[in-house]
This record gives sequence, structure tokens and C-alpha cells, in this order.
Amino acid sequence: MSEFHFIDAGSGSKAHSVVFALKTPAAGHTGLSHLAEHMSFRRSHQYPAAHELFTANTLLPVTINATTLAEYTFFFATSEKANVLLDAVNYLYCGLLNRDYSSDEMTLERDGVIFNELAMLEANSDYALNAAIRLADTDKNAYQHAGGFTQTIGSNSIQALQDYKRQWYQPSNITTLVYSDSIQLFEQCKEVVTALSSMTALSEKTALSAEKTLSEKAALSEESTLNRNASLSQHASQHERSHLDKEASLDAQTIKGENESIRHVLTWWFPQCFLNGLLQQEATLSTVAGLENTLFIDPEINRQGNFAIRLVTKEAIKEEESEFSIEALPKLSQKLTHKLVSDENDKRLQQLKHVVSACLASFDIVPSKPMPNTDKHAEGVGAAIRYFAQSTDALSSNESAAKDCATKNAYLASVNKVSHSYLGALPSPEKSIAHERIKKARKGIAAQASAYNNDQSLLMPRLTSKYRHFVGLEHLPALPRLLRPLANNTTNLKRFNAEHIASHLTPFSIPSTSITVEPASPNSASNYLASHWVYRIAFYQQSRLQEVLANHLFWQPRTSGECYALGAATYENNLFLFGASDTNIKERENWCNKILSILM
Repeated sequence: MSEFHFIDAGSGSKAHSVVFALKTPAAGHTGLSHLAEHMSFRRSHQYPAAHELFTANTLLPVTINATTLAEYTFFFATSEKANVLLDAVNYLYCGLLNRDYSSDEMTLERDGVIFNELAMLEANSDYALNAAIRLADTDKNAYQHAGGFTQTIGSNSIQALQDYKRQWYQPSNITTLVYSDSIQLFEQCKEVVTALSSMTALSEKTALSAEKTLSEKAALSEESTLNRNASLSQHASQHERSHLDKEASLDAQTIKGENESIRHVLTWWFPQCFLNGLLQQEATLSTVAGLENTLFIDPEINRQGNFAIRLVTKEAIKEEESEFSIEALPKLSQKLTHKLVSDENDKRLQQLKHVVSACLASFDIVPSKPMPNTDKHAEGVGAAIRYFAQSTDALSSNESAAKDCATKNAYLASVNKVSHSYLGALPSPEKSIAHERIKKARKGIAAQASAYNNDQSLLMPRLTSKYRHFVGLEHLPALPRLLRPLANNTTNLKRFNAEHIASHLTPFSIPSTSITVEPASPNSASNYLASHWVYRIAFYQQSRLQEVLANHLFWQPRTSGECYALGAATYENNLFLFGASDTNIKERENWCNKILSILM
């Protein structure tokens, strides 16, 4: 049975927020929970347009989004208009319960949108370092990364997605939190959710039958393009994946001693009650570790209720003409590796471990209950997530566990227990298989869109159609901070500005099949190329901007997986189109000019 919680916002609050909290355990490093989040926005039977979310967030007085954490996913909507919010709740809940996806649309989201998102994150050196550490970590405390990595996200099959949503995206696993000053709105939200849950229960048998047929077709489609010898099984149960599976996914990447370096990683695992106190000592620990080394605290809490302090040494293991695969690293971790590490290096490593451990032991850390960071969310969303964290054991340990870990003995035990692993370069994913998958998927989606031309209602976003009297450019969001430096360098004469994202990835860019607008040319450089861009909209182009943003053609680069993010926004009294982690940048300026004029 679903749980409902009312959080009184008080009379001073104008906006109402609704949050759906779901327990969604990470499936290793596959990113399956991340994929399930994305696909919940893709479409549903009640809201068939793939761009429903984007038009609502852009043109209506509502904000709809989600965030996936290690063990939980939160979907949320905020609006000052209670009636708009109720329909946003209906849209969200329909998406949560939907499992009816085609293989093509999942491929575009997985190999296109999410891959571009992960590539953007991994272009950051700090993120890439943490990613490489997690991929190589085989300790019993090792994190399971909910977001996935570029190397792993493609391992998720349509069957795995449907099985995951069937298990975790059930009404009994969805907690509804309403932040408002209106108890009436709370009761209306309960009615919407309860009605949809009942409808789902009644139609479950029919849905299972249709889903089985669809998944069988999807499985046949995938088998023709997936590598049957891939080290991560496409059809294996996600809960059966072990650390060995993760290691095997890196088989293709070989480290050569003469070209690559293997660095030491020392890890201290502490109970989460010591997180806040140790974060205050992070700078001191970094100084003690030495500026030549890298020390950081990973604040994520693992399934054992612990977080990690990582120390990555600058000193590299090198051996001329040695060659071994990353798969071998865990085996090396179990040996003294005297063939690779000199006695002198080993002594320096032991000394470093002793110095940092001694520094940790000297701290008088007061245990405290960590709370999720909700600074980036709207007031009501943040309040609801914090309420959920406090009222359940979702994001923190229960009281008895907290008492057990909040002792000096528990702290010192963590200080003196250090795990040792090795770090190589973050390997590049093999994209040839994904290249064929996404190429085929775009053709399939284009054919489907052509068929939809006979039924325009399937391309019509329901929320903006229902609330067309609220539609307006005054609801455009602010330009993301990441893109503002690009916007600052635009003028009336130079409207388009872009910058490449530095990345370790190999080339992966495929032009999408467009219905009307010509597809952009693929990148041809030797490295993976994705770019952020902005386009300053001229005054004369603004007259029909609402119609452009409501049309599915504008959102095609996003729904076809060319980029991670696309939209329109305001900044410094100007209107901008923007894109993030866009793989088809070569002709994007031309595309902007065309899309702004094509519907006029």
C-alpha cells in the first residue's frame, strides 16, 4: 500500500511541491536505476509524446524533474498553480508505472542521452579519477555506482529495464510527499495516485501479456546487434552481477607499463555518522598526505552504511615491457606484488598509510546524523526529501545502528583498517556495437514518427495543450550556470557560441534521421567530440518562439539522443537556445536558424 505524507508549508509559501520517493538499489555499476529514471519520463500510454516533459518545463508554470541516488530515486514537481501541479502528478505517476517501451526508444535514451551525460561528467578530471577508482575497486565495501559509467551503461537490456521497474516501480514502493499549505491539495493528490494505482492493478495481467510480446521482439532485435560474447551479459539478472562481472567488462583495456602508470589507492571506510566531522578535516588530511598525492572524501554512503576516504599516490608502478590487463588488478591486490613494487616504494607507501592513519586517529570527531544535500532543489522538494530521510532509514542508519557506530572504538577500528588497490587510466568504451544499435534505433523512431503524422494527437504534449492559457515565454527557466560563460561571449552579430568538452572517449557521433530539419554532420576528429553551445535569439525570431518550443521537431536532437540537454532559457535580459554534451555540433548553428524559421 502506498504511503502519503503531508508537510505543512505554512501560510507564507506560494509554491506547492509533490515528491515521489522510491527505493531503487543500484545494480552494480550498470546504471540501471539511472536508466529507469530516464525512461519514466520518456512517455506513457496517457502521455505518448516524448517531449512532454520538455514543453511543460519550458512553457508552463511548473518544474518537473528527478534525481537518482545510491539507493533511492526522487521524482518531483513544483508549481504555484494547484491544478497544473495535479496534472503534473498524474503525468509523473503514469510514467513511473509504465513499462511498455520499445527497444528503439530505450536505445536512444541509453546509448544517446545518458551516454552523453556520463561522458560530460567523466570529462571532469576529478570525476574521472573517482570513476576509475570505483571501477577497479573489489573491496567488500565497494560502492555500486547508481549512475553508471560510459563503459557500463550499454550493458542494460530492455528485459533488465522492465524487470527492474516491475520490481521497484510498484505503488507499494512509492511514497508520496506533499509540501503545501493546502490540505485539500494533499487529499486531491491522494485521489490521483490511488486511482492510478487501482487502474494499474486491474490492467496488470493484460499489461504483462503485452509486455512479454514486446520484450520478446525487443530481445530478437537486440540479439542482431549486441555482441553475444560481451563480458556483461545483456539478459542476466541484474541482482546476480558480481565484482567479477565488473572486472570482466574491462577486458579490452590493456595497460602497458611503458605507456600507462598504475597508481596506489589507499581507502579508509568510516561509518556515516562520522561524515560531517571528517569533511571539516579534509583540508588537513590533504596537507598531511602531501600535495604530490590526491586525498578526498567520497561522501556517498554505501550499502553497509559507510563512506570512503581515498588516497591516490602520485608514485606510479612502472616496469619496462610489462603488460597486463585491468582484469588482473584484483588478483594483484591479493598478492604482495613484489615483482612490480620495489622495496623502497613499498616502505614509502607504508609510511604514508601510517602518517594519514595517525592524523585520523588524532581527530576528536563528534558523531552526527548526515542529511542529504538538497541545496539545488526548490524549497518544497528539499523539505520533502529531508522529511523522508528523517522519517525512514532510507538515507541514514537506524538508531540502534547509529549508536553502535557512534563510538570511539568504532572510529579507531576504521582508522586502522586500510584497503589497498590499484588505479589505471579510465578505459574508453567500445562504441562500434552501440553505433549500430543507435543508428538502427533512429531509423525505427523516424519511421514511427512518420506514421504518427496520420494521428497528430500522438505528437501533441497533453499538459501544454490542456493549459494553453498558461503557456508563455515568461515561464522559461534561467540558463544553466555551466553555459553562462558561453552566453557572455555572444553578441547581436555573433549569436552562436560553443565549446568542446575534453574527453578520453573514442569517436561516437551519428547524425539523426530528421523529419524536416536536415541532420547535423557527424564529428570527424580523432577524439570523442561533444560540445556545449548557446544561441542568442534575435528579437524578430521571438514572435513564434512558443510554437517552435511546443513542436516535436525542436526537441528532436534530445529525443533522438544527439545530446544530453536541450532547451530555451533566459539570461541577462536575452533569450537563448542551448544544448549540453551535443555530439552533432558541426551544423548546430545552421540548425538553430532553420528551426526558428521553419514554423513561421
